[in-house]
Amino acid sequence: MASPRLHAQDGSRNNTLPITISVFTESVSLPNFRGFFRNPNWGVRVGTELYYRQRDGHQLLQNIQLGYYRHDGLQQGAFVSTAFGYRKFFGDFFADATIGGGYLHLISDLRRYEPDGDSYRPASQRLHKFMPTVGLGIGYRFHNVTVFSRYEAFGEMPFNYNGSPVLPHKTLHVGAGFYPF
Repeated sequence: MASPRLHAQDGSRNNTLPITISVFTESVSLPNFRGFFRNPNWGVRVGTELYYRQRDGHQLLQNIQLGYYRHDGLQQGAFVSTAFGYRKFFGDFFADATIGGGYLHLISDLRRYEPDGDSYRPASQRLHKFMPTVGLGIGYRFHNVTVFSRYEAFGEMPFNYNGSPVLPHKTLHVGAGFYPF
């Protein structure tokens, strides 16, 4: 008797989940395409994709990611996130869009203080934040390997500085996905 497959795995090339790995540059900024390589802050992300629907020329997918980045002089962050997306194929080229969220664990490089009556006392350097994400990507698929580049914006929430509820970040990823088995 054959073992049942998960429906989410039906879109993969050989019925296994792909592994995606990317390196990225990060900066604190409103979403734009400037300044990625001026004083770059680097990160790495590893994850996988689940395919919910695949038809000729397009996919509905969900990714699950673990990552880390270091922003010199500000903070380092570790995160786990997931996003839902749509991918359109043009032969072996593709473009996709995703939206999602996750958990962001920050360790501040800056001294932090919190109110203590009429004065201030040192606060924890560790912060726990919600991380909304939105992304656009392009890529090319070979037989069992894809190469891609992605532009993503994510936020730190709550932020609450001068009335702003979110601190925006932007990232530019270069990576590959492959089927290991």
